[in-house]
Amino acid sequence: MTSDNSRHRLGLLAVTALSLFGALFARLWFLQVVEGDSFTLVAEGNATREVVIPAPRGRILDRNGIVLVENRESVVLGIEAEAFAALTEGKQDAVLGRLVTELNRLRTPVDQLTSERVEALLGDPRFSPFRPIPVAEDLTVEQEVYFAEQVDLFPSIVVERATVRSYPHGSLAAHVLGYVGPLSDEQWQRLENDNDADKPYAQTDEIGKAGVEASYERFLRGTPGQRVYEVDRLGAVVREIESERREPGLGDDLYLAIDARVQAETEAALRSGLAKRRETQGELGRYPAEAGAAAIVDPRNGQVMAMASYPTYDPEQLVGGISCPTWRDLQGLPREGKCGSAMTREIELLTKDGSPPIAKLLNRAIQGTYPAASTFKLGSSLAGVNLGLIDPAEFVADPGYYDIPGCTGAEDFCRVSSPSAENGGVGSVDLARALTVSSDSFYYRVGNNSWALYKQEKVGPEAFQDEVRKLGFGEPTGVDLTSEAAGRIPGPEWLAELDVAINGGKTDAGKWGSGNSINMAIGQGDVLVTPLQNANAYAAFANGGTLYEPSLLDRVTRSNEPDALVVRHEPVTIRTVDWGQAYGDMVRGFDGVTRSDDGFATALRAFEGFPHDTWSAAGKTGTAETGTDAKPKEDHSWFVGWGPSAASRYSAAVIMEHSGSGGSAAAPAVRQIFEAIARNQLDLVDLDAVADPFANGTTIDAEAALGAN
Repeated sequence: MTSDNSRHRLGLLAVTALSLFGALFARLWFLQVVEGDSFTLVAEGNATREVVIPAPRGRILDRNGIVLVENRESVVLGIEAEAFAALTEGKQDAVLGRLVTELNRLRTPVDQLTSERVEALLGDPRFSPFRPIPVAEDLTVEQEVYFAEQVDLFPSIVVERATVRSYPHGSLAAHVLGYVGPLSDEQWQRLENDNDADKPYAQTDEIGKAGVEASYERFLRGTPGQRVYEVDRLGAVVREIESERREPGLGDDLYLAIDARVQAETEAALRSGLAKRRETQGELGRYPAEAGAAAIVDPRNGQVMAMASYPTYDPEQLVGGISCPTWRDLQGLPREGKCGSAMTREIELLTKDGSPPIAKLLNRAIQGTYPAASTFKLGSSLAGVNLGLIDPAEFVADPGYYDIPGCTGAEDFCRVSSPSAENGGVGSVDLARALTVSSDSFYYRVGNNSWALYKQEKVGPEAFQDEVRKLGFGEPTGVDLTSEAAGRIPGPEWLAELDVAINGGKTDAGKWGSGNSINMAIGQGDVLVTPLQNANAYAAFANGGTLYEPSLLDRVTRSNEPDALVVRHEPVTIRTVDWGQAYGDMVRGFDGVTRSDDGFATALRAFEGFPHDTWSAAGKTGTAETGTDAKPKEDHSWFVGWGPSAASRYSAAVIMEHSGSGGSAAAPAVRQIFEAIARNQLDLVDLDAVADPFANGTTIDAEAALGAN
């Protein structure tokens, strides 16, 4: 019995052992045979590390091949994180202390580097452990030699040469070109989920942040290279797998529609015009002539020939990142001070006090919105003709005021005066002369009658606005730049919504009336337009009625291969505008603004002596009211014009903030641009001489600014 039990137990033990070994062998077979390939891939992945090598970006050139942005070599100091981590804590502190002391020798007090800043970079998870973490760029030759000779004092510190952006002509076209900078966390999160398969981004890469650098990122960005390293189980590099090496490829070259010579003349005219106004204004308190913008569009296809915004900046300042002092300067604040939420609060307080900082980064040509003033009479004429409110052949009296028909109340309530009231008005005007002399009374009548049509139930409440919108006002133009403002064409619906937001809709302030229409007809009140919108609208008039989508693109080619075309600009028509039988009368009216012998022509003095016989210019002045009785300010000065009149190639809009009348400030600036073109003087423009002396935060007097021209 005992013997049988023993044999039974041994049998059970044997069966159990065989079962366990069977299961073990089955698992080994599954892992090695069935899943063997996948685990091999995992093992190989664990044993290799890929390092992305950034690629140089493509160049940016003007339409004639003048280089506006290229690449240059920069000496970069970095820290090898792995080697630094291997140092003792005391050694690390000593190395960082010596490093910041040496780097700060050539830095201004507000730009000083700190050990804490370097430690933050070392702890930044965005940086690859297989590439040196960049700490400082653009080292001098002396610094490069010093760090190379003092390797014992700076273990883990390496000095390399890298490719960065370079701007041969300083601040020229800065707002158009834009700049590049490190990927933000938000940008990386988007890319991480939807990365470019052909040109994948690494978290520490740079990307176009503004201007065409951002808009044409897909072309300008080069194809990253690759290095694959074999590492041991501790992550230390064993060797490079050279068969996996891939060299980086250059990005494509971007040729802009911009003509660098026209751009330079435009910037010079804008800058010197503002300087002249400041010189003649005297003491204006907090509102001197310090800012403005210009846009020039080719009426034949919508290409942007020039775009300027003032004050401007030097994109070279932004290479390698933006320090707090530089960022403050770009926001129009003193360099000394804090950034972040403290800076935001500082800007809010200044704005509330009525002295908002004049930001340099703001592209006023597409982001600045201004009352259109009398330049809006282009749209008002279109609306008046199409609604049957204007007979081009009819003359009406302009005594310097307009009495609103049917109005009951005091005279100062029912009578709308114009700037010419002191002189007794401008006399009898038809459509053409109303444009030439900028008759407000003529357009007061148009605005009032447009609202009367609605009250008579003959048109909708926004019939006038709908006609004006055909010229692109009140909506983005679609230009190939980011953050474009839409402007505003006010109407009954907009006013009602505004009243709800402010007063809960419980007041009469939200009710549109004839006064609103009267104000809108002369481009005042709540009408807001951008310089590019204005230039594009007048381009649609100059070419006979085609409103194109503005574009900064001329063509894209393979790097350093101007004949290897990748893409070319193709005109995009937004809509066609029918000017009707009034077109010829309007042409005469705008043409008279610059050369009519009428004593009231608003830009005659500005264009006196202009070569009209060979290159005729036409256009419209505008003087936009900006202040109040409590806070008086100088008016904004507008001029929008085109030329040559017979075969228009340039439609230009210039706005000069707080600079006075359109005829005294903006018109001379446009005249300067057009005259350089008309007299074939563009080849004499020195692109390097127009670099903005204010772009780097320096200060010069008005006489010196004018002398630079």
